[in-house]
Amino acid sequence: MSPGDNDRSKKPSWHNEPSGSMIAAILNENPSTDIPPKDSFTYKHDSPRPTLPSQDWCLVRVKAAGLNRAELRGRAALPPGRAELNIFQDEYHEAPPKILGEEMVGVVEQAGSETSFKAGAVVTAFIYGGGKAHDGAYAQYAICHKRRLYQLPFSDADDVEKRMGWEVLGAIPMSMWTAYGSVFEAGRLGHRCKGNKEVLLIHGATSSVGIWAILLAKDKGFTVVATTRKENKIQRLKAAGADHIILDQDLDQEISKLFPDGVDVVLELVGPDATERTLCLTARYGSVVCTGVLSKQWSVEGFTPAIIPPCRNLTFYGMTNSGCLGSDDEGLDQVEPMLSYVISQVEAGKFKREVFLDKVFDLEDVGSAHEYMENNQAVGKVVVRVP
Repeated sequence: MSPGDNDRSKKPSWHNEPSGSMIAAILNENPSTDIPPKDSFTYKHDSPRPTLPSQDWCLVRVKAAGLNRAELRGRAALPPGRAELNIFQDEYHEAPPKILGEEMVGVVEQAGSETSFKAGAVVTAFIYGGGKAHDGAYAQYAICHKRRLYQLPFSDADDVEKRMGWEVLGAIPMSMWTAYGSVFEAGRLGHRCKGNKEVLLIHGATSSVGIWAILLAKDKGFTVVATTRKENKIQRLKAAGADHIILDQDLDQEISKLFPDGVDVVLELVGPDATERTLCLTARYGSVVCTGVLSKQWSVEGFTPAIIPPCRNLTFYGMTNSGCLGSDDEGLDQVEPMLSYVISQVEAGKFKREVFLDKVFDLEDVGSAHEYMENNQAVGKVVVRVP
């Protein structure tokens, strides 16, 4: 029996008494992999509006929601791993909530007295529970615990509209931070050699995390190799700044030619089924960081450490080290400074919005957005505009 199943009568920490109504995209009854994305949601104008569960929470007026591949699983009612619920692991349950969405940008509507936020603050939320434990960002209002809410460098909502726009801002936070953590924290790019001589291979580079990994690695002067399965995406990867672009079917041969000793770090975004292949492309003491699941192969049967070649490293990165004792908040003090830096680079034109923002959908078309992502049509971030 899991901890979250011990007492069904106990109210979860996110329990609240709704007050008023809002627009939301509601996941239909009995979700499954057999239901097409466009038939999976109902757009409602009278969905119950949440209130603060406690003074440790904030209520946010959502302006834009960045889509993430974990939400594709939630739509199909495929259960998340316990660690994916992050700070809500002890309240784990398999069934998705009615409102998906684990990432948003918006404005604090109401701030709990035990938080450091003020009403009107421009924020982003990594609501890991959203779309997994409790209702998420596919709505005009969403709740977020103070431990996963971050202030952004804007004075108010008008400042966002004037300087950047909500859709562009919504394409940055979670994908950028995942890319940064995967490449520099988990992969330790730059730690094997002095200077910036190391090589990063991004397997499945057209995802939003992949695009941000290219931008961030090139910003520090590293060599980047990007892969794609589709020739029509090559130009987009060139625009992002990749030094070498390889079609996936040619990967092994081309890496052997370009880097006979292997690459230093692999960011594996295709899925766990590809790790055995990319591990063999790493240099001695090189690392493979498994983060994404473009292949829709969410797990691999019969995985064994024996597939890892000698003197190579395999790690998984999922935003934080949640799931290990004492690590839930480790490293998150860098989120706000990193977001501020990246936003400044977007405004300066160094990180171009047409590179990292692929397409914007209206909230009422979120099913089409899911279909677009599921078919791997995007090169960069897919964002939903919230009315």
